[in-house]
Amino acid sequence: MDIKDQYKNSEAIPDPEEIRERFPIEDDSDILEPYDDVSEHREINLDDPHELKYWTNQFQINEQTLRDAVALNGTSVREVKKYLSV
Repeated sequence: MDIKDQYKNSEAIPDPEEIRERFPIEDDSDILEPYDDVSEHREINLDDPHELKYWTNQFQINEQTLRDAVALNGTSVREVKKYLSV
């Protein structure tokens, strides 16, 4: 079904190609720098109580969940974040 068939007054719907021509989206990829989160290159040390507390607060999880995530994914912060969907 055409989009114009969904509306009674099909003349009120602008042509998408016309909109793209009138309002082009600027490409700013040449001036943007990729964000590199330096904390993602760290390792989680579960033997250090201060670090254990830090990462449980960072991820807003309890200690057992953090230990399980590290057991399943290793000590890489990046991998644990991916697993926790943080």
